[in-house]
Amino acid sequence: MSTLGMAATLPGQTAGVSLFIDSFIEDVGLSRSLVSWLYTAATVLGSLALPLMGRLVDRWGPRRMATLAVGLFALSCAGMGQAGGWIGVFVGFVCLRCFGQGTLGLINNHAVNLWFERRRGLAVGILGLGMAGATALFPPLIEEGIQAYGWQRTYLIMGGILAGAVLPLGALLYRDAPERYGLSPDRENAASETEASETGAPETSGPEESGPEELGLETGAASEDEGKAQAETRGETRVETQGESRDTQDGSRDASAVGGIEPGVAYRTRTFWLFTGAGVYAAGLGTGLLFHHFSILEEAGVGRDLAAEFFIPLGALTAALNVGTGWLVDRYPPRLLLAAELVLYGALTGLLPWADTTVEVWAYGSVFGVAQGMHQALLGSVYAYYFGRLHHGTIRGLANTVFIGGTAIGPALLAVGPDFLGGFAAILWILTPVPFLLGAAAFAGWAAGWDAATLQRAR
Repeated sequence: MSTLGMAATLPGQTAGVSLFIDSFIEDVGLSRSLVSWLYTAATVLGSLALPLMGRLVDRWGPRRMATLAVGLFALSCAGMGQAGGWIGVFVGFVCLRCFGQGTLGLINNHAVNLWFERRRGLAVGILGLGMAGATALFPPLIEEGIQAYGWQRTYLIMGGILAGAVLPLGALLYRDAPERYGLSPDRENAASETEASETGAPETSGPEESGPEELGLETGAASEDEGKAQAETRGETRVETQGESRDTQDGSRDASAVGGIEPGVAYRTRTFWLFTGAGVYAAGLGTGLLFHHFSILEEAGVGRDLAAEFFIPLGALTAALNVGTGWLVDRYPPRLLLAAELVLYGALTGLLPWADTTVEVWAYGSVFGVAQGMHQALLGSVYAYYFGRLHHGTIRGLANTVFIGGTAIGPALLAVGPDFLGGFAAILWILTPVPFLLGAAAFAGWAAGWDAATLQRAR
């Protein structure tokens, strides 16, 4: 359901909104620059609600919040179809970005993190395929709708699909924390110990290699048998027939079984700001490179047709590394993986100005795809990995707000190059040391076991 929910966020994503930009320019009478600034401002404004939405997700659970978010998202699409001036377009942008790209995306990630621990990375990686598949499948269909019915009616159709299909499915299939149903996440001590004994691997080998449970993050029931016994004691019929009533109970008893660090404590850790800072850099740089893609390669001497081929390896490797990095997160320290990702970004910015042949453009798309795929999988799982599940929505909500700020400033920051420094090469080289420094910090954090004492209190 969460993977389908990620696909449903497309009308609020840049890939979906961009299909309507020419319609706003031609029919509403707005200039391209005005639409661009309205979209940037709306993105930042819409992201400011995410910390609140995160707290509500922690309090009300994914099911209720998804029902609310999808309903508001559907109304936003319907309202966007009625926009007749810059104010209507701006308000529509704010709502689409807040309820679709922001809130619904946050809920989908949170729901998966609630239910997976032992294979959380892989689950989050598969979750990312929902957005990748939607980006490949739906834009051509939306474009056909615009040509056949007009942009206003197409927005109404998208709102109707969200309300008529995604909303009831979400209300039926989303679930809150497994403890509320007498279940436990997939990480269980017995399963971990069995896996370790079968592979011959040591149960612990340092604070990160041992996995989040050794850092004090909650691990669900003590064993598979104990988890089954709980379910049998409560009765399978009761779980099925009274699941909805459990969602409406106070939940304090259930919450006590879910481990996690308080948001205020998490925000004071170097671990939180390491991944958040790296996320801002990756989000800003990635958005900026895509926004100025053809201009950057034109400066390097690459024609538009060859520059368009860049998207082939980018899309394929982003999807592949989403899943592949998710698999790695379940087996290797996230800080080491983050260091590897940041090295790729450093190589990307340092070598891009010289990319002027077919091989080099494809290599650029490949490295970019690997880095982007790693980034999405890592940032989708590390906050629950380090800080637990109890306040994951709140913690992730603040991080998402900061990330979206990065996407807003990225294009403007890269534009400093041609505007004031004589070209994109200069600003790219100025930015090159940043990921290497962040990568060194990630490696140092792994080696020194940053915040170990704080993270152990999550138990």
